[in-house]
Amino acid sequence: MKQIVFFLIVSLVCVFLLRILFFSDNQAELTVNRFEQDLFSINEENVFKKSSKWGETFGSFNEFFSKEILQTSTMDEENYCNALLAFTRNQDMREAYDSIVHLFSDFSEEETVLASAFARFSDHFPAYPVPEVTTFFGGFHYGVITYDNNIGIGLENFLGKNSKYYQYLGDPQYIRFQKQKRFICSNVMEAWFNEFFQRYIGGRDFLSQIIYKGKMMYFLDKMLPNMEMADKFRFTSQQMLWVEKNEYSIWEFFIEEDLLFSKRESEFRSFVHYAPFAKGMPKGAPARVAYFIGYEMVKEYMSNNKIDIEELMYLTDSREFLRKSKYKPTK
Repeated sequence: MKQIVFFLIVSLVCVFLLRILFFSDNQAELTVNRFEQDLFSINEENVFKKSSKWGETFGSFNEFFSKEILQTSTMDEENYCNALLAFTRNQDMREAYDSIVHLFSDFSEEETVLASAFARFSDHFPAYPVPEVTTFFGGFHYGVITYDNNIGIGLENFLGKNSKYYQYLGDPQYIRFQKQKRFICSNVMEAWFNEFFQRYIGGRDFLSQIIYKGKMMYFLDKMLPNMEMADKFRFTSQQMLWVEKNEYSIWEFFIEEDLLFSKRESEFRSFVHYAPFAKGMPKGAPARVAYFIGYEMVKEYMSNNKIDIEELMYLTDSREFLRKSKYKPTK
């Protein structure tokens, strides 16, 4: 009898632990709209009926699409419907949409990740809204956009680094690498971060940029804890390994080149923006290395100061931040 009771207790504990491991993530009530599917279902017979309902179905995204993608804000109803038909009948557009259908007919994996991420966002930032997410096809003009406290995802910008469309567009290899499906969720959360916290950069100098990018990566790490670190940074695995091994050398380079308080973006552009390489650094150094240094600095700050993540967002004094972080990488 004792053995049976013991077995039952052990079984219950195991079940409890498994639930913690696999089912502990909360899910936000996230609405995901598939605008591109409705758009490419139109024809001459239904275009007026369908498009007249988009304001109700897709909210203000319909207005964004009309103004920014089709640029039809001054058209009457008939010409607007004709513009929609012309857009969807274009052979290149239709072929690109077919690629979206092939790759994104099922968006449930991304939806699950984002629902968990926005649940964490609500926990940490309860006063801020959870967006509706609308996927769309925009003719390769927009990746992830924010509008009226909502998010749009241009799926044609995530067809994979080997997609022929990016070759047609002349995108360099380092840009094509960013256009992979696995980077959608990190792009979405980065855009959401910028929507509310970009105003707290604090200054135009490089140190302020480093800290801001570090806050962004710390935010992504908290919102997307199960994602590979390299994917959060949008580095290759080799690039991630390089920055981890060379943290001291990167920081030393910034100091020796007297960059920290520079306000001349041309001196540090490749360290905070996409580029083929980090200018002046060894061959293995990826662009955007400041994201990694900033992330490590922010982690140190959070370890040495008792504040929560929302309070972190509002800190704008970069020199004071550096001092309080006690950041000093070692060889």
